[in-house]
Amino acid sequence: MDGQEKENRNQLIERLLAASAQEDVTDILSQLRPEDIAEIIESVDRDEKVRIIRYLDYETLAEVLPKIEADSVSLCIEEFGPDFVARILEKMAAEEVAEALTETKEKNASLILDIMEKSDSERVRKVLQYPEDTAGRLMSSDYVAMNENTSPAKVIEYIRQKELEEPFYYIYVVDNENKFIGSVPIHKVLFAGKNQKLGELIEEDSITVSVDMDQEQVARIVEKYDIPALPVLDEDNRLVGRITVDDVIDVINEENTEDIYRMVGTDYEELHSESAFKIARIRLPWLLTCMLGSLLSGAVIHHFEVTLVNAIVLVSFIPVIMSTGGNTGLQSCTIMVRRMALGNVSSYNIMSSILKELRTALTLGFVCGGFLFLIARVWRGTVAIGLIIGVSMFAAVSVSSMVGMFIPILFKKIKIDPAVASGPLITTINDMIGLSIYLILSTLLLAQI
Repeated sequence: MDGQEKENRNQLIERLLAASAQEDVTDILSQLRPEDIAEIIESVDRDEKVRIIRYLDYETLAEVLPKIEADSVSLCIEEFGPDFVARILEKMAAEEVAEALTETKEKNASLILDIMEKSDSERVRKVLQYPEDTAGRLMSSDYVAMNENTSPAKVIEYIRQKELEEPFYYIYVVDNENKFIGSVPIHKVLFAGKNQKLGELIEEDSITVSVDMDQEQVARIVEKYDIPALPVLDEDNRLVGRITVDDVIDVINEENTEDIYRMVGTDYEELHSESAFKIARIRLPWLLTCMLGSLLSGAVIHHFEVTLVNAIVLVSFIPVIMSTGGNTGLQSCTIMVRRMALGNVSSYNIMSSILKELRTALTLGFVCGGFLFLIARVWRGTVAIGLIIGVSMFAAVSVSSMVGMFIPILFKKIKIDPAVASGPLITTINDMIGLSIYLILSTLLLAQI
């Protein structure tokens, strides 16, 4: 279905919802995949969301709910009550329920867990004991694990009888205490000889992750080794779950979205909020911080009033010095943040990264400074003014570029998300640095003329 067909379908559903044509809406929804229903729910307003949810049965909602925004559970609680939500969550995987409940108020989450069937509730509580954004929260308990002495025929028979909710790629081999021994790709089992044992088919150097590993690190491992699924082990080397590539894709999307929001001085929470006041509250702290930074730049200008009065021509170049320094720092900062996110920066190569950025900064400073020197020389007609402005631009660009690189490194060191640095904060800091360098150098060089 192309974009135009989807738009026509969505418009038809909106008209039917407005006309309260429940039977027609239900008939259309019954022909759609859960992903398409989720897309429709995301495209309509709150009242229409509620109507669509009301028209769906528990089984369909259990497939749709994990695919829509994180505040969907709170919406369902408000409109339909905790009993309704509990019936839906009982039909979902434990890790999906845990993620949904994390986004709700603690008292509502506890109430829903108490209403759910005890066995379902216990599975969810087990997942919730792991910290957010770790492999434990991400993993699924739906996997196939067998003893190393099992024959391929018995493995195949077991798989036929077991109802698996998701596709699987490996048979995990464990001992009698459920301690992990290795992984066997399913194709090896299908083509194995009758007399072979599962332990003989184990892949060399089976890759695993610990239950407390950060989800970003898990994503890097899957990307690096092109593994469709990873076994998750606890501190005693026991198999507790698996993470599949579709889980990792969700993590990558989530982390990238969070980074983008933080880079512009806001938060991922804004994506799920319909309240203008709440969104404003999220954005305001950084805007006010940047406003204070700009006021400091004003204070710098005030401090150098004498310099500017004696050489009023310097005022004309303040915007270009500030903006070029700020932009250069933002480039360096963004590149460093991205390299950190991809795991390309470590204690082993940090010095080479610094030296590389230093060379780049000096090159950019030289080119920009030389270009501005020529502009000032032609425009204002004096070598002295051209030299002052060119040298100032060289220093501002070089220093701002290095500052843009070091701030994410510092943030990571003090356990702050480096993405926070590559937005309004770094631009404001570098504006102030560039302006200060410009006016200090101008004062010193003018005194020598």
